[in-house]
Amino acid sequence: MKKLLFGSLIAATALAGCGSDISKEVKASSYDGTYLNIGVIGEQPDLQEKNVKFSTLSFEELEDTNRVSSKFDAVFITKDILKQADEEKYIKVYRKLDVPIFFLETTKGFLPFVFENLTYDNASEVNDAYASGYLLEKKDSYRYWEYGLNNNQKNDKNVKDVYSRIFETIAEVKE
Repeated sequence: MKKLLFGSLIAATALAGCGSDISKEVKASSYDGTYLNIGVIGEQPDLQEKNVKFSTLSFEELEDTNRVSSKFDAVFITKDILKQADEEKYIKVYRKLDVPIFFLETTKGFLPFVFENLTYDNASEVNDAYASGYLLEKKDSYRYWEYGLNNNQKNDKNVKDVYSRIFETIAEVKE
């Protein structure tokens, strides 16, 4: 009996030192908020969200800011189009939109897209950035958002989490 008690005591002591590591990995949750219609310039995100509709948009269509602002809740510009999105002629377009614009998979934030004399090539890297959003509210007042990947690791769950947070932001702005 003493051996059993002693063995149990040793096992309990050994197990007491073992803690369950709290996972820092996020749970990929679906967005279930208000319905969102998002215009996308570039490759559409590979997401299946029941309350989010993606529509292809071109830079030429984007220039009609009144139509875009009334038709869409936000605009996404994807990684494959960021160099073109940096053209100075689009600065005024981004500033005239009444809906937020998000630059996806940018490592430079939103600044090179909305400020003159700053290009994507010469802009500084933004630590832990994956996506950046921008909305001019008044002449000299704007809102911006930065989204990073959990643990700065690109995987399906972390990317989906970024999109879910972006959708939440869009829904808040829409209200």
